[in-house]
Amino acid sequence: MGSVSIDFSLANIWRCWFQFRCGKKTSRELEHFTYFLERNLSALYGELVSGNYRHGGYHHFLVNDNKRRLISVASIRDRVVHRLLYEFLVPIYDKTFIFDAWSCRENKGLIGAIERIKGFLRRYAKSFVWKADIAKFFDHVDHIVLKHILSLKISDGKALRLLGKVIKSYSISLMRERERE
Repeated sequence: MGSVSIDFSLANIWRCWFQFRCGKKTSRELEHFTYFLERNLSALYGELVSGNYRHGGYHHFLVNDNKRRLISVASIRDRVVHRLLYEFLVPIYDKTFIFDAWSCRENKGLIGAIERIKGFLRRYAKSFVWKADIAKFFDHVDHIVLKHILSLKISDGKALRLLGKVIKSYSISLMRERERE
């Protein structure tokens, strides 16, 4: 079990903001958040430290690339919190992943995965690649089981409460979206 505590310091929130911001396209919401950046990050810090943070709703839209998909996007403020949680969780979980888990990992990614596949295809001429996508995977994750799994590796109560709020926010958003359909 990890004995690491989540870092809610203002310095860490700023660091997570810059990591979140890197590579993002400009949008009206991003410009507004950035214009009031100090106020926004200070308020977020206060809410996290006091335990009063509440995750907002999600913006939903449809994307039609290879197939029609419903995308749910949290506010920038909440995505800074997501980044804070990501930074907290990586040292705890990254070492438990197999080598060929390529998504959202340092020094990994789509290009690295493609290069690895190319190497396998060159070495093993009669091999093949299977690309799979589980329909609505995150919509069907049992949140009680997920929270239990997180509690097996995380002992910090503040981190577990924050993770619980983020997990719950998605299920509430999902229920509201289904009601609209």
